[in-house]
Amino acid sequence: MNMDYPAYEDTLAKVWLLLPNSDSNPNYEVIVKFTLEKAINDVANYCNTPIDELPEELSSTIVSLTVQLLETHGWLNSQRDNSNVESISEGDVSVTFKQPSEIYKDLLTVNTISDDYHAILNHYRRLPE
Repeated sequence: MNMDYPAYEDTLAKVWLLLPNSDSNPNYEVIVKFTLEKAINDVANYCNTPIDELPEELSSTIVSLTVQLLETHGWLNSQRDNSNVESISEGDVSVTFKQPSEIYKDLLTVNTISDDYHAILNHYRRLPE
C-alpha cells in the first residue's frame, strides 16, 4: 500500500537500508511497511497535518521513529532477540516466526512518538482546526 506521504518510497528505502533483512524473516517487508505507515500516521496526527501535506523535511525523523520502534521491540531481529521467534526445531533446523498479526497487535498499542521526538515535531505542529 502506497501512502499519500510524498516521500514514502524514499523513506521506505532508507529504513530498508538501515535495517536489512539479515535474518531472512519471511514477514520482513510487511512488518517494515506497516511500522513505517504507523509512524507516518502518528506523526501526521501529532502534527495535526494531513499525510499528503507532511513536509519532506520530516522524512529522516520518520525513518528514525520507524527504526527505533522496530529495534526496540526486536520484531526483525530473530537471531539477536528471540521475541519474534515462535518456535525452533533442531533436526534440519526449522525456525517459525510470529505471525504478522501478532506483531500488528503489539504495534497498535505502542506510542510511536517518544519524548525524544516531541521537540522536533513541535516545529511542524499545527493548531487543531
